[in-house]
Amino acid sequence: MILQQRAYQIETIQALLDYWRDGGGNPLVDLATGTGKSVCIAGLIDEVLAEYPDMRVLSLVHTRELVDQNVKALLRVRPSASIGINAAGLGRRDTRQQILFASIQSVYREDAYSLGPRDLVLIDEAHLLPKKGEGMYRTLIEKLRERVPDLRVAGFTATPYRLADGRLDEGEGRIFDRIVYTYGIGDAVADGWLAPLVSKATLTGMDVSGVTRRGGEFVEADLQRAVDREDVTEGACDEIVAMAGHRRSWLAFCAGVEHAFHVRDALRRRGISCETITGETPTSERDGIIRRFREGRIRCLTNAMVLTTGFDVIHVDLIAMLRPTLSTGLYIQKCGRGTRPVYPPGFDPNSATPEERVAAIAASSKPNCLVLDFAGNVVRHGPVDAIATAAAPGARRAAKAVDPAVKVDTVRAKACPHCRTLVDVGVFACTAPGCGFEWERPRPAHEAQADAESIIMTGQRSAAPALKDPWSPVTGVNFERHQKRGDPNAPPTMRVDYACGFIGHSEWVCFEHAGLARIKAEKWWRDMRGKAPAPATVDEAVARCRDGEVGTPSDIVARKEGQYTRVVGRRFSEDELARVRAYAPVPVVEQESAEWWRVLGIASSTHRDEVKTAWRQLVRQHHPDAGGSLVAMQNINRAYHEALEAVG
Repeated sequence: MILQQRAYQIETIQALLDYWRDGGGNPLVDLATGTGKSVCIAGLIDEVLAEYPDMRVLSLVHTRELVDQNVKALLRVRPSASIGINAAGLGRRDTRQQILFASIQSVYREDAYSLGPRDLVLIDEAHLLPKKGEGMYRTLIEKLRERVPDLRVAGFTATPYRLADGRLDEGEGRIFDRIVYTYGIGDAVADGWLAPLVSKATLTGMDVSGVTRRGGEFVEADLQRAVDREDVTEGACDEIVAMAGHRRSWLAFCAGVEHAFHVRDALRRRGISCETITGETPTSERDGIIRRFREGRIRCLTNAMVLTTGFDVIHVDLIAMLRPTLSTGLYIQKCGRGTRPVYPPGFDPNSATPEERVAAIAASSKPNCLVLDFAGNVVRHGPVDAIATAAAPGARRAAKAVDPAVKVDTVRAKACPHCRTLVDVGVFACTAPGCGFEWERPRPAHEAQADAESIIMTGQRSAAPALKDPWSPVTGVNFERHQKRGDPNAPPTMRVDYACGFIGHSEWVCFEHAGLARIKAEKWWRDMRGKAPAPATVDEAVARCRDGEVGTPSDIVARKEGQYTRVVGRRFSEDELARVRAYAPVPVVEQESAEWWRVLGIASSTHRDEVKTAWRQLVRQHHPDAGGSLVAMQNINRAYHEALEAVG
C-alpha cells in the first residue's frame, strides 16, 4: 500500500525543512500519540534525500516494534532505498547502509566510526532523551559528532518535556533548540484522526498522602505498598466490570509488578480473560500475549510501566488507571493508548472531511475510549487536551505552558454528581450525552465567557487557529515538453500544469538533467505512482503520462516560494490508485499518438538510411505474417512516412 500523507504530516515535514533552510539546528516536533510520527519520519527522509542524495541518516527508537514500524513506513515511500537495521530484538546488526534504523540499546556503545558518518539523527519518542547527564542517546550523539561536527538532530514526541527537566527545548544542556510544529490531541480529535476520551469518577480511590516523592514523582516501592491493597483492588475490579459494558479491549496501568498480577487475578475471578506483561516477561511470551490481545482472545492486559509508549492496539476502548502519577508526560502517554480510531468497514478517512471522520468514529464499534481513573490522575492533571506546550514562533501555538509535574493535591477536574463524568473545573454544564446537569454559576465580576465543552477532554482545539485545509481539488492535469526560452542548448523539461478551479499551478520536471535535478525527477515519478524505471527522456515522460501510466491527483498542496509555487503534496482517490495499479502500458509501436522517432526507436535528429533500417527491422518483428498485430504494422508505417518527410 502506498503511503498517503495527511495535511498536518505535510505541514510537519515542511516546518522541519523550512527550519533547516533558515539555518536552524536541532528541531523538535510535538505530535499527539497516534497521529503517525513514522509517516512523518519516512516523508522527511524522502524529502531530505531528494535534496541531498548523499546524506546519511540514523533513525533511533527504544523498542524493536518501533524500528520495524519505521522501516515499513519508509519502504512504502522508497522501496529501493538503502536501508539497514540494527536491533538485537530483530536479529539484525547492520551498520553501513545510508539509512540506518536502530534501537538505541543496540548501538549506543558503538564508537564514532563503526556506524559510518551520520549527518542527520532522527529520534522517535524524544522525551526519553535527558537534558542532563550521559544516557544512551547523549552518549551516542556525542560520539557521532566527533566525526560529523555539524550533525543535526530532530526529535518527535507527544510529550516534549520530562518530569525532572521540564521542556526539552529549554534550559541548560538541552539538545533541541525549539519546537517547530505542534499538533495536539484536541486538534486530532476535532479533525477526526483520533477517537475521543471520556472519563467517569469512580467510587474506589487511592490514598497517596503518605507516599514518598523523589524528583517530583512517587517512589515506586512506597507507591505499590500504598495502593496494592486487597480492598482497593477488589473494589476497583468490581467497578471496571460493571462500567465496561460492551467494551472489549481493556488496558490496566498498575503501580508495580505484584500489583499488576493481583489485578489480573481479581479480574480472572470475575470471568474476564486477562494476562499481565512486565519488564521481565520473556519476549516470545510477551509477543504471544499481545497477539492474542490484538485478536480479541484476551479482553484485558495489566502491566507495570511497560505499555506506556510504542504500544499500538487500535481496539483499546477502556483504560483503567490504577497507578497514581504526578508526571504530566506519563499521564498523557497512558491516555494516548486509547485514542486510535476504528473507522467503519469501507470508510476511507484520507478522502473524507473532518466532519465525516468525526461522524464515522461516532458510528463505529469504538465511538470513544472510557478512562476509569481510580488513581486520581484526571483530577490532578485535568483534561488531556488542556495540557499544552507553548510552541516556537511560526508554529501552531498551544494554550499555555505545561507543568511537567503536578502536586499531589492539585485539582483540575471535578465529577458530575448525576452521571460521574469528570469535567474541567471551569465547566458549569456537564456535556455527557443525556445528562444536562449544571453547577451553580458564580456571579461574574466581568463579562461572562462561553462554557468549554469537556469530558476528560475540553473538546476544543489549542489556542492556535484551526489548521487551514491546504488541499486544492484538481480538475485537470496537462503534460507538455518545455524548452527554456533563450537557451536552446539547455536540456528540455516536462511542464506539468494542474488546474484547480480558476487557479493553476505548474511544476517543471527535469528528466534529462543530471545530479540532483534528475533525482528529484525520479522522486516526482514515484510520487505520481509511475512504474519503474522512470523515463530517460522528457519525450518518453510526456508520452507515458499522457498514456495514463501516472495517477491524476484528486488534490494537491502548493506552497508559495518566492514568485513561484511548489507542489509539496498529492493525494489520490482509491479508484485512481486502483486504476494505476491495474495499468498495462500500450507498446509504443501501437501508440498512434507517439512521435515517429519513438515508434521507430531512433533519435529525432537522424538520417534517411537509419530510418529505413529501423523500419525494416520493425516490419520483420511486427508484420501480421510473422505473428505481429495489424495495429502495430499500421502505426509503424505511419511513423515511417512521417520520418521520411521530416528528414528529407
